[in-house]
Amino acid sequence: MIKIETERLIIREFVDSDINNLYNLISDPIVMRYCSGPLDMKETYKWLGSIKKYYNEYGYDYWAAIDKMTGEFVGQLGIIKQEVDNEWMDCIAFMICKDKWGKGYATEGGKACITYGLQTLKLKEIFATVEPENKASKSVLEKLGMRYERDGACFNTTINLYSINESSITDKLGKRD
Repeated sequence: MIKIETERLIIREFVDSDINNLYNLISDPIVMRYCSGPLDMKETYKWLGSIKKYYNEYGYDYWAAIDKMTGEFVGQLGIIKQEVDNEWMDCIAFMICKDKWGKGYATEGGKACITYGLQTLKLKEIFATVEPENKASKSVLEKLGMRYERDGACFNTTINLYSINESSITDKLGKRD
């Protein structure tokens, strides 16, 4: 089971007992505003089933983010396969519980996921899709060092495509030892 630790988070694969926390997250119309819209419990079970399928198929997808100190569910984040302009890409994605917004969890977890993707999974590049009006997520992507590439289409929606790779991290942070 994949487990990544940051200063405040444990990032791990979802398990069946996460279903209620996942439902509370993805049934929230505000959290899901820029996604497919809120999901009901039946759709949440399908969502969790898809996540587990992709674990088996690719070795990664959304992971549960848990607060280390309290054990509370913070949200989901990870590297997911997304189709952009008819091409499958590895994309960082995050959904944080509304009551946890503004506390830096998306940025903290996002950095850990990017590091994991580039160094452990050996991905050459990681992308992100974001709706043009989603200013909060764009801000997170920029804090992660991602750069705007171009506009594209994902799920019949116009998105902004961002990317990051090992050399862009080195360029931003300086040469690593």
